[in-house]
Amino acid sequence: MFGCTGYRRAISTMLISADWKRTCVLGVGQHRQFNVLFNSTRSFTVSSRQSEDKDDKIKVLFFGSDSFSVPHLEALIKEKNRPGSKIERIDVVSPKERTKKSKRDAEDSPLTLLAKSHNLKTFPSPDRRGGFDAWTFPQDPSVPAWDFGVVVSFGWFLPNDVITRFTRGGINVHPSLLPKYRGSAPLQRAILNDDKSTGVTVQLLDPNEFDAGKILAQAEVAMPENPTYRSLEALLANKGGELVVDVMNNFDERKRDAKTQDPDKVTKANKISREACKMQWGAWKASRAERLHRANGFRYPITASWSIPDSDKVLSISLFDLFLVPNATDAPTSTGNSKHFKGGYAVEDGDAPTDGSAHGTIYYHRPSESLHVSCSDGSLLGVKALQFEGKKRVSAKDFFNGYHVKSGISRFE
Repeated sequence: MFGCTGYRRAISTMLISADWKRTCVLGVGQHRQFNVLFNSTRSFTVSSRQSEDKDDKIKVLFFGSDSFSVPHLEALIKEKNRPGSKIERIDVVSPKERTKKSKRDAEDSPLTLLAKSHNLKTFPSPDRRGGFDAWTFPQDPSVPAWDFGVVVSFGWFLPNDVITRFTRGGINVHPSLLPKYRGSAPLQRAILNDDKSTGVTVQLLDPNEFDAGKILAQAEVAMPENPTYRSLEALLANKGGELVVDVMNNFDERKRDAKTQDPDKVTKANKISREACKMQWGAWKASRAERLHRANGFRYPITASWSIPDSDKVLSISLFDLFLVPNATDAPTSTGNSKHFKGGYAVEDGDAPTDGSAHGTIYYHRPSESLHVSCSDGSLLGVKALQFEGKKRVSAKDFFNGYHVKSGISRFE
């Protein structure tokens, strides 16, 4: 490297018997950086770095829909606004505005709101009824073609005729360490299976199958303590945002080193259905029910069946604010003028849990104002709130007092 700050004019051509490359900074007004290419016994030209930077600029068409996609767009916007960034333009494909016909006031998706707040141009995603067959690819006279399509939790499979419209390629961010947990519910499955680590993958879009593209980059993340779907989503979305920016800035290198997924290590992560959230008191440990609640409770609550006393009527009831109950023995102790079992169960409320408790047996715990319910291995699942279909949610205390629950006798089915 050498300086040419003494020059006041641009060098156009020069002869030199060497074969090397140097960079020269000319002090004309504000400093401008130039690349000087030296070729043996041949003339060379000085080309402006500004011109080369312009050639490196990229245009991104971002496809997203939900809260997981928002931090990724935020990361790309932040990178776009960074001085010297390669990203020149970002446009966004996101769900259409909801209309009053859907029985809701019209509103934009969080992703659309973010895009509009940064003056990014938005295009509607495919309609659920018509799909891609009725969808028109975004058109903009000022953009002959986008360099990259970045797909994050879009909800649609991009066909090959869409992928090939991008001059450099289409990429996707998936919240798992592929090929583990291909599918629409990798976060839920990681929590439910009590994984100790998880991660994020940036892959090339595969034209034939979801989540089967070559891996451009991955980041492993230690599983936090007692994660919920929302907390894990936020953690991995932020990590994914960092990773997708890295891939944008180093795409040629990442593509060159991309790895094909091992088909022998593929596992699926299908959605967890409402039916799968019906509590199995005789088959599930409390720990499994509590993990399922953290993994999928935002979508479907754990449900059980409740028989109305002195009636043949059986009602479905949803259980909320679930937790694991620490082990406690049932030996009674005296506290003031009343007797309590160890662990805080009041004798006047009924029996305390025992190793032989029938599955689904309900125990009321006064100190925490919660129900403790016996599971398959004798473990106890704590419940702080409940709700019958079509009714308001009630506290465990109000349920215990209002529905004539007998601690140690009444059961959920």
